Amino acid sequence: MASDAPTASVSRVRQVEALANGTVIDHIPSEMTLKVAHLLADASDQVFIGMNLRSTRIGRKGVVKISNREIVGKAASSLALIAPSATICIIRDYAVVAKHQIPAPAVFEDVARCANPNCVTNHERCGTRFSVVSPNPLTVRCQYCERTFDAADLSLL
Repeated sequence: MASDAPTASVSRVRQVEALANGTVIDHIPSEMTLKVAHLLADASDQVFIGMNLRSTRIGRKGVVKISNREIVGKAASSLALIAPSATICIIRDYAVVAKHQIPAPAVFEDVARCANPNCVTNHERCGTRFSVVSPNPLTVRCQYCERTFDAADLSLL
């Protein structure tokens, strides 16, 4: 007699489709998933977005997969401002060839707007520059007004 009860060995179900080539940004705080996608994706990119997925590490997470493009350098470092706990996986031929935490640079340049409404960067045409004061939780200091902010207080440019 067949039973409708689930078996003891439950197979793992993929919540997001596999990627042939490109970049996967995983372990994004769920509320930041769309910001990450907006920051990285171009209009011509094929992008997969998963939000509120189960995660043993952070409870609920977001995942952004960008097909046929590898996110490295300044774009990857910019992620540290909005998703410091995220990881980047480079995928080639359905295999992970590199996986690492998002590198937090010592300085963020032209990534975010200063939260101080009186800062010169909010009134004149000049770039912004923030030095990292503390990596965990991420705290930065504006080079121009010298005020310190939590990364969450800044808005992306």
